[in-house]
Amino acid sequence: MKSFNKIRAVLVICVIIPSFTYSLMGQNVTQNHESDTILNFNFPGMKIGIAENEDGPTGTTVFYFPDAVMGAADVRGGATGTVNASAVSRGYEDKMIDAVVFSGGSWYGLSAATGVADEIKNIKAKEGKVDYIAGVLGGIIYDVGGRRFSRVTPDNELAQEAINNAKNNEFPLGAKGAGRFAMQGVYFYGKKDGSVDGYAGWPHSGQGAAFGEIGETKIAVFTVVNALGTIVDRNGEVVRCNRNYLGEDCPTASEMIRNVSVLKQLDSTRVIGPTNNTTLTLVVTNQKLPFWALQRLATQVHTSMGRAIQPFSTQYDGDVLYAVSTNEVENPKLSPINLAVAASELAWDAVLNSVPQLPDKPILIESKLVMKAYKRLKGEYEFYGGGVLQIDEDELGLWAKFMGDGKIYFDENRIYRIQPAENGLFIVDAPAQDIIQFEDNAITINPGPWAIKALRKN
Repeated sequence: MKSFNKIRAVLVICVIIPSFTYSLMGQNVTQNHESDTILNFNFPGMKIGIAENEDGPTGTTVFYFPDAVMGAADVRGGATGTVNASAVSRGYEDKMIDAVVFSGGSWYGLSAATGVADEIKNIKAKEGKVDYIAGVLGGIIYDVGGRRFSRVTPDNELAQEAINNAKNNEFPLGAKGAGRFAMQGVYFYGKKDGSVDGYAGWPHSGQGAAFGEIGETKIAVFTVVNALGTIVDRNGEVVRCNRNYLGEDCPTASEMIRNVSVLKQLDSTRVIGPTNNTTLTLVVTNQKLPFWALQRLATQVHTSMGRAIQPFSTQYDGDVLYAVSTNEVENPKLSPINLAVAASELAWDAVLNSVPQLPDKPILIESKLVMKAYKRLKGEYEFYGGGVLQIDEDELGLWAKFMGDGKIYFDENRIYRIQPAENGLFIVDAPAQDIIQFEDNAITINPGPWAIKALRKN
């Protein structure tokens, strides 16, 4: 696996604000095995659990606060899906939120939030609190559509699995939990001349996090990036611009924005690109705050994220930011505005840390397969929804043709050459360079975090 160079082994941000200087010292990022990168931190009073359904693939991420927290919300974007966001917009200062749930599945995924509430009811009943009413905030991303064939979405059972998996001080980064099949930057990609080749540059994203401390104040930011806009680093450069490989250096965000057709028509001596987004975010602190300060924290941090994701909060995005506080410590040296400045910097790091690792690209090999070996791969393979990929061979080798809705992977009835690579893999000869793995009576498109399976028909 190739590591994404924007993940920092130790997060250190120095920020100079009026009257004093402070630093945010984060904890180590570790890699448990080939595909898991974990942010380790220290925030008592919060547990985090994830669960995934590989038939999607899709997933859910749960932030559980056993002693409850006070909450606020900043809801943007034009296509939001939330649970109980209005309940934390009324100015109440009670600690009435037990969990925040982020989920894939679009509006169907909202059932994950109610599933977590049901499980908290069971947890509290075992503690003797049989009349307890769980307060749960929810938000969803749209991880269906053209990116995958299956319509499997998170449900109550998956949500209950996630909360029962909850651990202290660990957050899986990348294609995990609610970020299992997140993608970003589609604003700059799409069909060109009627072909899906334009989507080759539509890159995967995922869930990210960052953590820091200022004296006794702890600040953690968690985000699931499924943005219409693209992720931008602190130098203004786009961090990923291809679905399946790192490729050449990506352009700057300003270059990409200026190439959008509407801006090519704009007569202006100076073009300032839009700053909009699609993302779920949670800011957690232990600092005692009145409701107005917690609400401004949510608004200020959410606004700052337009630097990291461009464009941001468009009509097609469902941007929601929840801010919660355990209200445990006093820190008179850290004003609400400076707390928000620090959290805003962490939010940018969290977005950058959401970009997942990519599997190593297979190396093409000269085909040594004889026709007899090709024949066992020939057949028709059916995806969810009825789309069929026909695999056949001729004197030049294997070829494929898709019949039906090929999503972002195949144009209907187009002939694709399939080139053999190491480890028994094949690469589709198209701009995205999607990978095919043949199995007994099945194939997998892009084996790894974003695997999509189809079964042999004959």
